[in-house]
Amino acid sequence: MDSGLNVGEGWSERISEALAHCRVFVPLYSVHYFKSQACGQEWASFASREVLSEVPGGGLPSAIVPVQWVRVQEERLPPVAKALQFDHQAFGDGYRTEGMQPLLKVTKFQSDYQLAVYRLAQRIVDVSEQMRVRTGARRDFQDYDSVFPAPGRRRTLRITVAACDAHHLPEGRSGANYGADAHEWRPFVGDSDESIARRAASVAREWEFHASIEPFGEEAARLLAGERPTAPGLLLLDRWTLLDAAHLETLRQLDARNPTWVGLMEPWDPHDPENAARHEELRTLSERTLVNLRAQRLQRARLRGVDVVTSLDEFESMLPHVALSAMHAFEELDRPDPFPGVPSEPSGSPPTRPNLRSEHVKRGNGGRHGPPPDASDHESSASDEGPATGSGGGNP
Repeated sequence: MDSGLNVGEGWSERISEALAHCRVFVPLYSVHYFKSQACGQEWASFASREVLSEVPGGGLPSAIVPVQWVRVQEERLPPVAKALQFDHQAFGDGYRTEGMQPLLKVTKFQSDYQLAVYRLAQRIVDVSEQMRVRTGARRDFQDYDSVFPAPGRRRTLRITVAACDAHHLPEGRSGANYGADAHEWRPFVGDSDESIARRAASVAREWEFHASIEPFGEEAARLLAGERPTAPGLLLLDRWTLLDAAHLETLRQLDARNPTWVGLMEPWDPHDPENAARHEELRTLSERTLVNLRAQRLQRARLRGVDVVTSLDEFESMLPHVALSAMHAFEELDRPDPFPGVPSEPSGSPPTRPNLRSEHVKRGNGGRHGPPPDASDHESSASDEGPATGSGGGNP
């Protein structure tokens, strides 16, 4: 399983190597699984290998042993899965009606779960003994086309981390929260041993995003070179990295580009004594360096007034709103200008819309300008999925 792989250790090469040599392929069926491009590419990589059966007859040989992780209705299976003939009767009634994951999580299904796992283990061993699978080519699995149909709307999220690492720490900061590179940063050590980047990717995938973890330096370089973004982004900032002059300047230049499609989150453990000792200094540095990215965050309805994320639970709760807002901002990049020829607002600012009340006041005063609208004349709308938009005061 690839759950133990870490960024920076050649995860693509290791998966490709496993797909080229493994004797049995076990996909865990779920709706989310069949929406994943990477999972479809892994299936394609394994399926490209020639299979011979030592048992005469029995139809087209296959070394794929599927598992209903979450029960998927027949009509929602992609053609490649429908074509795979596989009998689940021996796995038990509980497995056939519920799938494997519910049996694992609900105590009363424990005996059903044990039976299903036992039958699955037997099936894997039988297939490995009955089938001969030719060693695959040395080819990156990501070079294959996915065998699953592309969803109508593909959500992608590029996650990057601007953080210290254990080898480059500023004065006053110990290495307890860090690893060999920035992706191993763990701001909430007491709550989880998992890096914040991997936790972010897991949460994003739960919300049907295809999430990837990208090196901060490469992402920043592309943006500063003026390359057009290919997906919305999420920047996880360790404020301690602002004490490094090179990181500080890169972040300042990045913020000056005002990338509206990048969501900013600043995990910060207030119970960390080192954080508490430098809180005001680092907060001020963040405010002065990330003017645009912080302003965007405050515009987002669910994050209004939030400065930092102070717990892992809070992080997991807020991340979907940040990701969706960044996605909507990214989609706005391709939309045509509804008012061509009209000077646009600065990038990232809420659009100014016509104020019909002001126009009515003008006409009611015989063309004279009425008093400026007060706060009650300002209309604002906000949703869980996008930035708030405001109107009032300005003319078309």
